[in-house]
Amino acid sequence: MIRISLRAAAVAATAAATVLSLAGTAGASPGKAARPMPRGQAALTANPLYKTGEFDFPECSELSRRPDDLDTYRVYLDHLLDCLNKSWAEEFRQAGLRFSPPKVRYITKSVPTGCGKYPAGYAAGMYCPKNDTMWILLYKSQLSDPTEFNLFTVIAHEYGHYAQDRAGILPEVYRRYRTVSKKRAYDLTRRVELQAECFSGAFIGSVWHSLGRDEFDFEEQLDWITGDAAHGKARSIRYWLKRGWIGNGPKACDTFSAPARTTA
Repeated sequence: MIRISLRAAAVAATAAATVLSLAGTAGASPGKAARPMPRGQAALTANPLYKTGEFDFPECSELSRRPDDLDTYRVYLDHLLDCLNKSWAEEFRQAGLRFSPPKVRYITKSVPTGCGKYPAGYAAGMYCPKNDTMWILLYKSQLSDPTEFNLFTVIAHEYGHYAQDRAGILPEVYRRYRTVSKKRAYDLTRRVELQAECFSGAFIGSVWHSLGRDEFDFEEQLDWITGDAAHGKARSIRYWLKRGWIGNGPKACDTFSAPARTTA
């Protein structure tokens, strides 16, 4: 989810469909100047990220957590972020684009974020472009169940939004929000969200065999999916999550060139 304003008050409701995201570490190849961030249509449909390979770091074992122990959850999440940093850093290196680490905050209640108050009743995570900070809400239900997998997928999804931001995808979408109709704004928001879901699936699929989990855990995530006007229908979310899983990299995730039937 990203905290954004789609148009003025006419589409303020869609602003709730904000995108969470994280950042990674990295830049262009050593000794090679980073290319400019892409703009215009090329940022959406010919982005250098789509030309990179699969994620190259297939190991990311999950650390153990203890029920209601925030410290063990923070260590768990920090380790996961290290995995995401390494994986996305390599993709951006191959794309020749700059990449930098994120600011991340773990919270247990609604707090000011720089993009308004955290929507605790709506979002599991949120990325604020104004301060380049990702906010992750640790719910009581997650803290009580150290075996749950949803937190892992939330982090991977939000990291996908940060990757979109660093690659010029989000800035281009923001520019278009200023002039498009409400219907088109929703369409763009869904394509942003579904792409982040695909990026999430690609990362999860790339490290799955190192997690020590049964495939049932992933199938359970698919069963829990529900959609809305800003994120897409449940079938569209499942389609892009599985497409990323199979593709193992950003190349499978160009939602901006995809037919409307897959982004509804």
